[in-house]
Amino acid sequence: MQVQKKEVRQERILAEAARLFAEKGYEQTTVSDIVKACEMARGTFYLYFDSLESVLTELFRNTTDLLWEEITSISGNSLTGDGVLKTIITSLFHALADKKELLQVYRSGGGHEFQLFKHRAFCESIGNRVVDLMKEGQAAGELRICSPMLVSQMIVSLVDSMAYYTLVLEEGRHDREQVVEELCDFILYGISK
Repeated sequence: MQVQKKEVRQERILAEAARLFAEKGYEQTTVSDIVKACEMARGTFYLYFDSLESVLTELFRNTTDLLWEEITSISGNSLTGDGVLKTIITSLFHALADKKELLQVYRSGGGHEFQLFKHRAFCESIGNRVVDLMKEGQAAGELRICSPMLVSQMIVSLVDSMAYYTLVLEEGRHDREQVVEELCDFILYGISK
């Protein structure tokens, strides 16, 4: 019972922080704002998180966990080569769209520690699966010979940037599905034989 209560409190802090970050921006949100929104004592906050940046890091970890689940489920299906990469690109874009309110925060919030964590979580865990898929595609003769590690970083970064551009900077000006289709075509054109 005590563990459930602790998890509920932590989830409440994360939910209120996400809402406040989206409304006010990371830089304008304080621990006091979160504590007030959660109707809890400041000390209670520090039982769960040691800083505002650690809250942001946990929110991003939750997002990358969802992205990883998407990629894992895709990896288990019967698609190969271009089909798998196209499905992963599409799924990443749509998963980021589901977290649209936090895209701006993830891009500009946090200090060096968060940005390093973000890079590792996003590019290494997700990028490593793309590396594996690229190696498989190269071995099957479907993809041109290139550096899978560098190209996977480019793919993940491009999907992230295009999601931010489409969903935040140019919100509503472009059809999402058209953006995803163009993104897939662009990437696959660059790596296909």
